[in-house]
Amino acid sequence: MQHRKRQITLKQRMGLCLAAFFAAFAMQLTLNGYQSRAVQAVQDAQMGCFNAISRFQGGVESSISVLENYRWENSEPEEIIDRLQSASSTCNAWLWRIESDLGTVSEEQYLLYNAVSTTYDSYTALVDQLEEAVAAGQDTKAAQLYYNKIVPCGGYLRQYTQQLLNTAITDAQGTYTTVSALSDRVKWAQTVVVALCLALGCVMAFSVLTLLTPVQQMIGASREVTRGEFDSPDLPAPRQPEMDQL
Repeated sequence: MQHRKRQITLKQRMGLCLAAFFAAFAMQLTLNGYQSRAVQAVQDAQMGCFNAISRFQGGVESSISVLENYRWENSEPEEIIDRLQSASSTCNAWLWRIESDLGTVSEEQYLLYNAVSTTYDSYTALVDQLEEAVAAGQDTKAAQLYYNKIVPCGGYLRQYTQQLLNTAITDAQGTYTTVSALSDRVKWAQTVVVALCLALGCVMAFSVLTLLTPVQQMIGASREVTRGEFDSPDLPAPRQPEMDQL
């Protein structure tokens, strides 16, 4: 018993090509979204973390510098208080923006962040006591507090902050290599999908041309009939002998 091969009609072929085209387009959008989440978002987060650590470090250095340059005998207390509060505002504005989730950073960076945060809390409490002493005119007490407690605490804070920045940069170098390799694979997949979309577009264009060819022929034939090129009498014309008999 012979089986007939089922042939795909032109309409079905165009429908399949159109479905495949939209599937490839959806895959392209998915790859773009994945690249944005897995590659660009990671790089943006690292740059944001670097910026936050650097800004926080700048606030710490400003606070320490204010205290180092303060002359306990001949200085205005309002000036040092305003400058310390300005530096504290900078530190507070950027400390919470530093990436500190153990799921997104290394264990070393996570521990260093906790060390920075804890030391900064102690440093802030000591600076607040110093400001109160300066505002009350107790320069001797403020000076003793500075040299005995704030100087060593500020030194640790400066050290931990610099180590945190160095560790973040080192970790980012390893992450950059991994992310770059992933980005290359995603770009290769995007290239394949684009080529597939172009191929499907060519197939659809060829199918449309195949469909339009007989339509164009029918339009041309209709125009010729309208011009009378295919006009013929309904009855055959009588021959000359038949005309003589009439």
